[in-house]
Amino acid sequence: MFWIINTSGLIASWYFTDLQSPSVIAGIICPILILIFTLSILRRLYLSLSGRSNVSANTKSSSSSHIFLYGTGDSQHDSSSGGSSSFGGDSGGGGGGGE
Repeated sequence: MFWIINTSGLIASWYFTDLQSPSVIAGIICPILILIFTLSILRRLYLSLSGRSNVSANTKSSSSSHIFLYGTGDSQHDSSSGGSSSFGGDSGGGGGGGE
């Protein structure tokens, strides 16, 4: 549907464009519409072409990034394992206060 609307809008704007016309629609609005439709089509082409080339790169990077979000499954950070588990800080409680 995108291609039909943009292509027909580009063709209609091109047909009614007259840069020497005193009409505001034919002299100003139609050239602006040509620019908008052309940029929209170029943007869609760029995104579709860049999306195809980066599909394998994006899946590889997204599949390996879950390690940083969910952990590696090591038992040293697991709270159910025995022993004291300190995750990023002091696990001993208070400092050397007034004694």
